Amino acid sequence: MKVLQVLSYFLPHQTAGTEVYTYALSKNLKLLGVDVSVIIPNYGKNTTDQYEYDSIIVHQYPEPSLVDRALIMGKRKPDGLKSFIDLLLEQKPDILHFHELAGSNGISINHVKAAKELGFKVVMTFHLAGYTCMTGTLVYKGKKLCDGEIKKMTCSKCYLHYKRYELISSFLPTISSLINYSGIDTLSWQNKLGTALGTIQLIDQKKLLFQNLVNNCDSLVVLTQWYKKILVLNGVDPAKITYIPQALPYPSYCDKSKFYIKNDLPLRLMFLGRISPFKGLHLLLDAIKEFNKNQIILDIYGQTNDDAYENQCRGLSKGKSNIRWMGILPNDKVISTMQTYDALCLCSTFSEMSPLVIQEAFAAGIPIIASHVYGNAEQIQHGVNGLLFKFNDVESLREQIQLCIDNPNLIRQMEQNIKPPADFSEVASAYYQLYQNLLYD
Repeated sequence: MKVLQVLSYFLPHQTAGTEVYTYALSKNLKLLGVDVSVIIPNYGKNTTDQYEYDSIIVHQYPEPSLVDRALIMGKRKPDGLKSFIDLLLEQKPDILHFHELAGSNGISINHVKAAKELGFKVVMTFHLAGYTCMTGTLVYKGKKLCDGEIKKMTCSKCYLHYKRYELISSFLPTISSLINYSGIDTLSWQNKLGTALGTIQLIDQKKLLFQNLVNNCDSLVVLTQWYKKILVLNGVDPAKITYIPQALPYPSYCDKSKFYIKNDLPLRLMFLGRISPFKGLHLLLDAIKEFNKNQIILDIYGQTNDDAYENQCRGLSKGKSNIRWMGILPNDKVISTMQTYDALCLCSTFSEMSPLVIQEAFAAGIPIIASHVYGNAEQIQHGVNGLLFKFNDVESLREQIQLCIDNPNLIRQMEQNIKPPADFSEVASAYYQLYQNLLYD
């Protein structure tokens, strides 16, 4: 069996959740005897390249496209599409497994359609929720969780609010709907006004893109049950969906024989993730600002691509000796480092699919204080293996932390209830069975 894993970037050039997941899947499939390699674009190049990463062959097809509005809006196909097709014809895989649609000059719906038209079996794994949500957050107007169904007026109001058109988000969708009905394409104006007036059209395009993706895939894989419900709500046949839960994508390097003495106070908290508004570090810093070093110590691990936000967070922590910025934590040190803390803080301000950091924390045996969003709540049981606070609510987060301070045994009780995450070999076995079913049923 020959399988090509398709995504926009791969290790070691980018190390994020999707890349790590694809790497772990590829390694474990190879152990099952599957011929696996990876395809990514060779951005800005006119040449086909190839490299090897930990015995995984990575094919880079030429992708010289200049990114402009027409490409971003899907008005033209990426220049490298023909080279992608040529590579498929050369490799002749049994399965094309897509892990993302990045749009622009990355992997797009055009690549999925091309694979299907060539007769290959096509699988798509949903790592993010953005395929059914214009903002990618599944949070309505930044205030409450959305049910995930694509609805023109509702999605338009939310999208306009997200784009900071709060004052006109309540009535502009009606105007946009009338303009769209009259056949005027304001998106072609190529300015902010045209985009705002074309919001209804954007929602239509989003829904069409989603339907095209579903129709051109033989199987859809979800990492969570909650996203399966959203796909079904948007008209996907449940029989086309396979649920393969998340697992730890690398071996646990923690020393089980090592015992860390954890005192009742101060409560040792850690934050691990991108320093980004989506990860909610600002909520945590606000929530603990009144606690002193005898009550709480917070260590912050991660990197940023948003200097302004990092500076804002560093400003919130300035002068506080119980808040420490620790830099980037290497993958092989994550679990052993986690073991030295009482709890992980996961303050997501959007509906994450299935955060890897949850698997890491459970592998380390520490509970999680997390925001009550879909991806967190499916795995964290309040008061059992962690604590959930109200979405985007600093006071609710503060209450959960205070609860841990007032009840010293609570953390230890939750630790006893934590079940270690599944091994990634189980994930690979599930995919292997899925591939077999597609090829031979």
